[in-house]
Amino acid sequence: MIADLGFAAFAERNRPRYTLYARARLATDAHSSAAVEDTLASAREDWQWLMSGPRPAAEVWGQLRLQVERQGERVAAQNPVVAELYRRLPHASADSVVLCRLLALPVSETAELMGVEPSAVEVALTAARRALPRLSDTEAPLRHL
Repeated sequence: MIADLGFAAFAERNRPRYTLYARARLATDAHSSAAVEDTLASAREDWQWLMSGPRPAAEVWGQLRLQVERQGERVAAQNPVVAELYRRLPHASADSVVLCRLLALPVSETAELMGVEPSAVEVALTAARRALPRLSDTEAPLRHL
């Protein structure tokens, strides 16, 4: 079925990047994998509905963030710098910083993954730099806040 092929292509393209994001936020591979697999299972179940909406990638990204947060509640040790980002910034800004700065994804790829326009990622990164002045483009990614 065409829908199955569409989902398979979506999952194949995004699973590796979703896994990198989940690993950046969670302490263990098991929890990261669980978050990604739960997200993709939910997306597969709702694939027809997702495809009828205006921003399917954004819907799945929101589900991934939710699954990562749920797994994070089960993990005692997390990357303290990344955890601080999520305490101090709106989720979109923190996600943009993790993807662009920590994982070194280009803005265009980050936008595609999050299901937003590149300008939204740029705005989120600018907001993060304003909120956290030590977070500048010239520093090593996320050394300190």
